[in-house]
Amino acid sequence: MPYYTPAQINAETAVCTQARRSAAFLVKQRARAYAKRPMTLENLCPGLATASHGTMLALAKHLFETERQTTRRWFGFGGEVPILNAKAALLRARARRRAKVRFPAA
Repeated sequence: MPYYTPAQINAETAVCTQARRSAAFLVKQRARAYAKRPMTLENLCPGLATASHGTMLALAKHLFETERQTTRRWFGFGGEVPILNAKAALLRARARRRAKVRFPAA
């Protein structure tokens, strides 16, 4: 079993933490872009821009799960952008659902 120094453990923890922050930032940024230009959701799935929040949630979950189950290349790349898009659509759908509950007449 390899021995890791505290500096190695701290560096690995810092990299993982920053990776999570970066991914969250990208998802939020993409969700805001979908809110500003809903027709860009059509690139993910036709009809998604005009779908209700429940349908959008279901489709985003389906897109996310489908992308998670696809095989990856050995060097780790591939699938990151579609997963970020699916998570952003999921976040956008949840925001629409909250807005519908808070402001039902709008």
